[in-house]
Amino acid sequence: MPDKLTTAITDFETLHTPVAIFELDGTFVAINRASEALLGRAAAEVVGHKTWEFAPGVEHIWDEMVAAARVRGTSRGTITLATPHEHRQIHYINTLRSYEGKTYVLSYAFELPSGDAALEARHRAEALGLVAGGIAHDFNNQLVSVLAEAGIARENPSIDDETREAFRRIEAAAHRMAQLTRQLLAYAGRGRFVSEMLDPDGLVEDMREPLARLMRPDATLQITTSANRVALEADRTLLCQVIQNLVVNASEALGDGGGSIIVTTSHSGGSWFFEVSDSGIGMDRHTVARIFDPFFTTKRDRHGLGLSAAQGIVRRLGGDISADSTPGGGSTLRVSLPVVPGAQPVRRRTPTELVPVSTLRDVRVLVADDEPGVLSTVKRLLERRGAQVVIASDGAQARVRLAQGIYQIVLFDVMMPELTGYQLLPLARDLQPSAKVMLMSGYTEHARGHGDEPDAFLEKPFTAKALDAAIDALIVPPR
Repeated sequence: MPDKLTTAITDFETLHTPVAIFELDGTFVAINRASEALLGRAAAEVVGHKTWEFAPGVEHIWDEMVAAARVRGTSRGTITLATPHEHRQIHYINTLRSYEGKTYVLSYAFELPSGDAALEARHRAEALGLVAGGIAHDFNNQLVSVLAEAGIARENPSIDDETREAFRRIEAAAHRMAQLTRQLLAYAGRGRFVSEMLDPDGLVEDMREPLARLMRPDATLQITTSANRVALEADRTLLCQVIQNLVVNASEALGDGGGSIIVTTSHSGGSWFFEVSDSGIGMDRHTVARIFDPFFTTKRDRHGLGLSAAQGIVRRLGGDISADSTPGGGSTLRVSLPVVPGAQPVRRRTPTELVPVSTLRDVRVLVADDEPGVLSTVKRLLERRGAQVVIASDGAQARVRLAQGIYQIVLFDVMMPELTGYQLLPLARDLQPSAKVMLMSGYTEHARGHGDEPDAFLEKPFTAKALDAAIDALIVPPR
């Protein structure tokens, strides 16, 4: 890289803050003197090498770091550097810089101090989020094939009941694995966040039956919602996860003889409250003080992420969560979230209002994903309904395919080599103006409000039914 680029960055060499410049593939292009001191190596030992040679593990998240910087302007997190004498934790902030028609990654590093318990806890959460984000992308890609293929196989009328039940158990296990990944991301405050004006009381009402199915046979569930409806600006999926986690936790807290769980909602003073009380065995004050810690649990067969995930989500929504309990006296967990005064929630069409499309015979679909298993599964699921499917294995191929023929639907993975789904989105709008655009991802932090948005977003892993419903919602005009 020409020296002009380093001189174009104000005070590159004299900055006390470590600064590094990378190619988009993670190769070091230049580092300043402060970076040499941080790495314990001269620039000549670093330039031309990959960043993960000095920060093991970054190879798993590098593409997401770059994609996040493209979408949001910056990406940040915590990584560990392997210097010649020790391992050092740093916080990084990445941004993209264009120079003479080429794009580079500009990265600033800040070494983390030790001794502050709250700060160290936050850094641990950030580190966990980075790891969870890297895992979620690859992990959820594999679960797409597991869930979709098992679901289709289970519906095959030629199999016997024993085989059908085996496929059902496979699906259930895959759903649990996906839930664990979501909880890791939620605890760390990461993952996709899509705000909408929603009716939280209506959401709780809609969850009556699903929540009842999660109860122990010896437990009773009573739900009472507020008659005066309010609007929250929140992510519907994440709020559902909070509600489910708290109710499941209450069910698990009941003693051997079962008991009751009471769910109530109310609003007061600009806040909406969701409260879950159980008649279980209760907790002492030392246990109450630790229930939101990740991986803390009093049950041997649990992973201890449910309440910590709920806390992470609630804080991300701008609210608060608290617990009150006494030994033998049951427990109450209370969530408060800010309401939007005067706002009206957006009504969503119910499943009965979404009339399924019987065939996709005249629908041409472009599908792009860099995971062969996902690409193969989605192609087969669409073709079984009669769609004409054209595939692309990365962003560059997708760009070429967009200029070839007419498509009614284009379906892109978010994280792909060459071009991400969000980079392809404006190209699709330009080259296929009449097509509906759907993005899918196993992990992305992109949220609404950062430019053009797709017509639909499909979270991985998804079932065959979820893909069908998403396609139907794009094709069937809203009422």
